[in-house]
Amino acid sequence: MKKILSITIAIIMILALGAPVFAAQNTTVFVTICDKNGKIALAQEAINVTDADNDGILTINDTLICAHEAKYESGTSAGYATAMTAYGISITKLWGAENGSGYGYFLNNASAWSLTDTVKNGDFVNAFIYTDTTNFSDAFAYFDKNTVAADKNSELTLTLVCAGYDSNFAPITLPVANAII
Repeated sequence: MKKILSITIAIIMILALGAPVFAAQNTTVFVTICDKNGKIALAQEAINVTDADNDGILTINDTLICAHEAKYESGTSAGYATAMTAYGISITKLWGAENGSGYGYFLNNASAWSLTDTVKNGDFVNAFIYTDTTNFSDAFAYFDKNTVAADKNSELTLTLVCAGYDSNFAPITLPVANAII
């Protein structure tokens, strides 16, 4: 009886440890990164996300590590870094730029709580470097649709909104008027 119980527990442990690896092999996240000059460095690039930080879950941090490894000229070590701070894990370098606390990131066009927010297949991660690290006047703006299909010369209507906060610091979206695109 003890042998059967031991074998059963061993099989359960092997399956449990193998599950995150299997899930990570089939996870594609679409990544957009804006560089220190506000220019788009990646535009909804399909990134194969694995558990790059070995914490057992797929997160925004894993997504950014994998995006830098796949698309940044000198890889992750030259382009992306994090550190543990009083606020949890924080970006210290994004797309090769180190500018203190001037980084933002969104998951599916919603303000992410932290780099440890989980991602799943088909998610969209947007990360950027604030160009105004004094007043943080930069705003994350996005269209109401991530992707659209349209015929050449056909009319297309999209709504542009920017992320903001209300008087209680709850996340809200605000319409953007007169934007130059």
